[in-house]
Amino acid sequence: MSPMNNRLLVPRKVPGLLDLVPGAAAAYSLRSLSRSYADPVVTVRRSSDDDEGSFTAAEVSDGTLAAWCGAGDGFVKQWWDQSGNENHAVAAADPNEPQIVDSGVVVTEEGKPALQFDGTDSYFLMTSAASLVTAFIVAANKATTNAVQYVVAGVTSGIFLNGTVAIYNNIGVYDGALIAKKAGAGDNSQHLIALISQPSGTSLYVDGALEATGATSTLTAGAIGTRPDSLALKANGTIQEVIIYPSDLTAQRELAEGLIAWGYSV
Repeated sequence: MSPMNNRLLVPRKVPGLLDLVPGAAAAYSLRSLSRSYADPVVTVRRSSDDDEGSFTAAEVSDGTLAAWCGAGDGFVKQWWDQSGNENHAVAAADPNEPQIVDSGVVVTEEGKPALQFDGTDSYFLMTSAASLVTAFIVAANKATTNAVQYVVAGVTSGIFLNGTVAIYNNIGVYDGALIAKKAGAGDNSQHLIALISQPSGTSLYVDGALEATGATSTLTAGAIGTRPDSLALKANGTIQEVIIYPSDLTAQRELAEGLIAWGYSV
């Protein structure tokens, strides 16, 4: 028997997005973004007794989280930063926690675990503000009004989705003024949003296609699901992934988008 046939075949972990596109300032997801990440992805409060538990990506998807919540609901107290910078996204109080388990069933969008933001109370504040030059987001708008709903934002700036009222139905970037937008994208569907702010201007990509360009923007990220200086502008829909880079990833955008699209079938 050859040496090859005597080997133990040990499955290798597939490299994740952060392995192939490193340097994130903050990275939030309900899946593992690197093969070395073994910490929880969420800390959850269950409705039955307000007990709290922390769960890995595998435990979110394999039934462990749902079993722990029982027939009740689960709400996310902390979305863990997988970048290694410990810039976790935290709900200030119980009413601000987005939902992850609904009556014993994990919330999903297109079959993958998701956080449900209610458009009224739920949002996270990041541990510290981060420079946002490049961002990748997987989110779905569920609102039926024309209110601006921020997915990730800093003071006076951010990436937003509008409601499904026809004239306001878009994804856009705001930095003291409207920088760029894609009309007709607030359609209750899951989208992969990529933003890159270069010295030459801002580029907005939706589902891999360049949809809008605009003036240079200087964005920061300090909150998920709202704008930290205007808490009324809350997201109404699902968010599955938010990855923030302080650098221009134009050269790696297609690689990052491909890895994310593969994970979510966007």
